[in-house]
Amino acid sequence: MEDMKPSVTTSGSTDGDAIETRFTALCKNGLALDEKACLNAMKLFKETKHLLSSNVSAIGSGTLEEAERFWFSFVLYSFKRLSEKIEENTQHESDESGFSLCQILRATKLNIVDFFKELPQFAVKAGPVLSNMYGEDWESRLEVLKE
Repeated sequence: MEDMKPSVTTSGSTDGDAIETRFTALCKNGLALDEKACLNAMKLFKETKHLLSSNVSAIGSGTLEEAERFWFSFVLYSFKRLSEKIEENTQHESDESGFSLCQILRATKLNIVDFFKELPQFAVKAGPVLSNMYGEDWESRLEVLKE
């Protein structure tokens, strides 16, 4: 889990690569996801990574480390929930979403109250990406923005 700790550096491709490396380590080591699930989760992460860098101060306490942990959690939770819904609709069994929210939060050292407090903000910012990847009904399937 120590692999996940971000280094505070200037924004650049090496820092972006380091963040991707930490996300991959979380998927493979922290959650023991198979290669297919890691690749699919990484696809969503790469599509939303620019949003993380532009919103660090607005996520959690505003530190890079905490924002990164929240973002990893949001991406994995969204991937899990939206993949589950696709699987249910196609009645296709897969190990892709064989991890729980509890495991995500434990691996990223976040508590559930803070996670759900910040999740709607992620959904708003990543909405267009989620819509492109998972369809127009992603919001109802993810069940995040319900009042």
